[in-house]
Amino acid sequence: MKLILRIMLVIVLLALQAEALAAKVQGIRTSSSATKVRIVLDCDGPVAYKDTSAGLTVSLELAGEAKAVAGVKLNDRVLQKVQLVQESKDKSYLLVNLSKQAQHQVLVLKHPDRIVLDVYRIAIIREHDNLGKGLAYNFWQDDLNGRPLRFYFLELAPRSGYEVRPFSAALDGTGRGRLQRAAAQTGAKAVVNACYFDTDGWVIGNCKADGDWLGADGDYARSALVIEQNGRPSVQKGLQYNGTVALPGGKVLQIRGMNRERLAGDLVLYNRNYGHSTGTNEFGREVKLVQGRVTEVDTKGNMSLESGSIVLSGHGANADALAGLKKGERVNLVQTLGNATADAADVVVGAGPSLLTEGKLDVRSEAEQIAGDIAWGRSPRTAVGIRPDGTLLILVADGRSSVSAGLTLNELARYLQKLGASQAVNFDGGGSSEMVLNGRIVNRPSDGEERPVSIALGIFAK
Repeated sequence: MKLILRIMLVIVLLALQAEALAAKVQGIRTSSSATKVRIVLDCDGPVAYKDTSAGLTVSLELAGEAKAVAGVKLNDRVLQKVQLVQESKDKSYLLVNLSKQAQHQVLVLKHPDRIVLDVYRIAIIREHDNLGKGLAYNFWQDDLNGRPLRFYFLELAPRSGYEVRPFSAALDGTGRGRLQRAAAQTGAKAVVNACYFDTDGWVIGNCKADGDWLGADGDYARSALVIEQNGRPSVQKGLQYNGTVALPGGKVLQIRGMNRERLAGDLVLYNRNYGHSTGTNEFGREVKLVQGRVTEVDTKGNMSLESGSIVLSGHGANADALAGLKKGERVNLVQTLGNATADAADVVVGAGPSLLTEGKLDVRSEAEQIAGDIAWGRSPRTAVGIRPDGTLLILVADGRSSVSAGLTLNELARYLQKLGASQAVNFDGGGSSEMVLNGRIVNRPSDGEERPVSIALGIFAK
């Protein structure tokens, strides 16, 4: 009895398979975009296929009938003719004649059943170059739902022969500079743009290199790439600078800015990363501190800046509060990003928003108050992702051109996810997006030339 049931089951399965193979192609549709021509076969059930393409003919052998459909003629530089050919009741062919060699891809879709053939106008490229010592360079040209996309990314393995650190692209102080020159001057193996900035080169974001502040932002709580002293990278969210100065009499002042022009009513902190002097006028008061002790008090402005010292520059009520300080007095300066990991880290490179958390999309544009021209639309992009093993992915995507459409933040997050990142953060983009490798600009900046930027993220040999 059991044997009979088994035989009956096999017969039923064979019948179902035969029914699937006998499914009919009901019709053919075509569509085209900048990157590909799509040919869709509508079927009344699952249809098995075999790709028998050769030369300038894309040929799909179909296990089933094809409804009589006239050949489709296309006015296209890649495709000359598309036709369905019935060979027998259980075999037919989709034949596509090409005018030149082109890549293609076949997809089998269900609900409803379809066979989709994409013939690409552009080359789908995956180039990988192992540069040694744990560093690799990649170039991809891809089809982004009918739009062309070009992007470039570096893979930096944990315990590689390189280290990552930000620096001023102006090289000597706050300002703006071109990345190719900056790479040459610093000896960086590779460089990309990093933090946001304004037209004067002031850093908009939180940035530390070798534990020393390049810039800080107390206006927004945003995400940053953080590299701890042991070299472990992470994306930390919600970093917001808070700096306070406790004077000997107990009065506490709030630092309102760092390494930028002093404005009305301000208290600004300057260090040697700003330049050789503060550049301020005489309408304020400045105090120089070395290891928390006052070494100089001045009302002339433009106080000199040296390594190992900082200058507090006050205007208005803040200048009045600094007026009582005398040489030799101790001042308690506290600076924090509200995050113990970031506070202790040697490297912080802030921009935002976060893109991925624990491998899932986490595009926090609204939470991080990212401006609309960054948060929305498709643009050139620069970003950093981190794989679970600690590998850094440093990515630049071209955009605003006929050869590369750019990415939305969601699309950027998905590509980093596809590359294996579990955490990721967006950097400045648009015309600033640029990658320099071995002294050469490898991407195509959308301005048509290099845009001077404020902060560069460099890869340096250890």
